[in-house]
Amino acid sequence: MNLPKLKFKSKLALFNALSKIIIVTALLFIVPWIVGEITIRDTDDLLIRKLDQVIELVDSLGIDEYINMDAEIKAFGSYNILKEEFIAIEQLDKDTSIDVIEYSQRIIDNELVEYRVLSYSIVKNGNSYLIEIGRSITTINRFEQNLKRFAFLFLLLIILITFIADVSFIQYLLNPFEQIVKKLKNTNHPSSFDYTTVNTKTHDFAYLDETIQGLMHKIEDAFNNEREYISNVSHELLTPISIIQSKLDNILSDKTIPDTDLLKIMDSKHTLGRLTKMVRTLLMMSRIENEEYLLTEKVNLNTIVNNVAEEIEDKIEAKELELKISLNNSIQAINGNENLLFILIYNLINNAIRYTQKGYIKIETALVNQRVVLIVSDTGIGILPENLPHIFSRFRNFSNQKDSFGLGLALAKKICDYHKIEIEVTSKIDQGTAFTLTFKK
Repeated sequence: MNLPKLKFKSKLALFNALSKIIIVTALLFIVPWIVGEITIRDTDDLLIRKLDQVIELVDSLGIDEYINMDAEIKAFGSYNILKEEFIAIEQLDKDTSIDVIEYSQRIIDNELVEYRVLSYSIVKNGNSYLIEIGRSITTINRFEQNLKRFAFLFLLLIILITFIADVSFIQYLLNPFEQIVKKLKNTNHPSSFDYTTVNTKTHDFAYLDETIQGLMHKIEDAFNNEREYISNVSHELLTPISIIQSKLDNILSDKTIPDTDLLKIMDSKHTLGRLTKMVRTLLMMSRIENEEYLLTEKVNLNTIVNNVAEEIEDKIEAKELELKISLNNSIQAINGNENLLFILIYNLINNAIRYTQKGYIKIETALVNQRVVLIVSDTGIGILPENLPHIFSRFRNFSNQKDSFGLGLALAKKICDYHKIEIEVTSKIDQGTAFTLTFKK
């Protein structure tokens, strides 16, 4: 069973709650026994104290004060109106030493009542007497229940207070850690790095924050160096390429050049054009990674599709393919960069044209679950299943076409990620491929 991932604070709170539940469960079994033992001991102590009081009275007043020696039954008995307690004194026939506390039943006013009874023998005036002091089990049980109720309420109160205190302390203790995590969540781009020092008295958290800030500075420096390097390299590459192209154009204008040399120059110029396109594509991908493009434009997707269709019309006719366009006119304008979205759709359709020898290419826009969806499908050669996971990788060319560097789909994926567009690819060999783009709400 896969358990959900929880925050560190939530795990501590959960452990705290579970430990409290285990403690409460254990106390449910232990407390009644403890309370029972306390009640019995308290009752026995009470009976012993009352016995001491009775003995003091007998010593001071004499046994005759309680027992009429001339009576036929030499005994004394007293109990309260609720039969909760009783005291009995009677003469023993023989000298017997008795000192015991036990449960015993007594019949009082024709009612059988169970008591906790202390029996103790004394000797007065040469005679042995038995003193019995009893407390009813009903009274003891009532006291025990009240004590249990108080104990449970007290324990629950203590557990509640400690739980709240623990959770509050955990919240206070981990607050700096949560601030650090929040800073990490906002590190998608060096421009959004937060270098504010977290206020904490915990050495570990302070060290963690200091280390993360140091890493952020290193990442930002590396990012800026890379951006500057790419910009410089692109400039250094494009400048000589442009110069070479200009020289080739000048050479081509010379009408004395033999046809064999002319073909070689044309081939070189074509290669330079491909190289220029590759450098510009890499430069654009770098600028996307650096988030240099604004995504604040209101873009009509249907308009872009129509513009791309006009742009590739010649390629469609050259391969004698059919272009099917199905647009949903109810879709609303989306936020994004119009130029990047044009390149995205152009690359997808151009890729479909490249790998479709006959049949058609279809472009659809739709509204699915209140989200704009764009589908580009074809009846081309399809993509092998083992190649599908790698089609968006740079410089991965799965065809034999020499004029492709494998950057078109890589750039399309970069643009999708930049716009937070979900892109899905389905393909069947010799049946075609479909790219489904789902735009965010």
